[in-house]
Amino acid sequence: MRPRAVGSMSRFGTLAIGMVLGAGGMFVGLAQADRIVPQRPDVLVALGQRLEVQHRAVDLKVGKGDFAGAIESLESLRSGPWPSSEDSSSAAVALRHDAYGRLVRLRLDHPDVDPLGEGKLLEVVAEGLGDEDSEASPFTARLWALRGELYESQGQDDEALEAYEKALEINALLLERELGGEL
Repeated sequence: MRPRAVGSMSRFGTLAIGMVLGAGGMFVGLAQADRIVPQRPDVLVALGQRLEVQHRAVDLKVGKGDFAGAIESLESLRSGPWPSSEDSSSAAVALRHDAYGRLVRLRLDHPDVDPLGEGKLLEVVAEGLGDEDSEASPFTARLWALRGELYESQGQDDEALEAYEKALEINALLLERELGGEL
């Protein structure tokens, strides 16, 4: 019995060390990319660690076919707390967009599990996008594309087209940025 407990502690210690090293690497990467370093980096680290663990739990649940559990895990992220971009930089906003995008995609792919309906899912997308004007990220583009998909399924073609165009605009901006303005 005792060796098993020690093994569990060493695995936990390894995970904790990995999370700390990952957070440190993230800040080095942000600094090297000339990104704005958040006023409160501890908030961003805590959020990143929370999301990493939650995503892993969701992966395991999906792997076991427990879509209800996976959706429940992602729904728990909705209740927050979510830091403001002033506290934690635009990276926190991108992380929120990632979590909401995964939730909406999972709900769309499994509509019989704890159904919300398309109107409510549009509200979830709007909640995820928030009111702030965020920096372009692939996760933001994904949320806009999901909004387009929802509008399209409701027969609201004009709104769907606008949402898809916004997603394309964000993706084009990201590609241009990565290619050094060559587009």
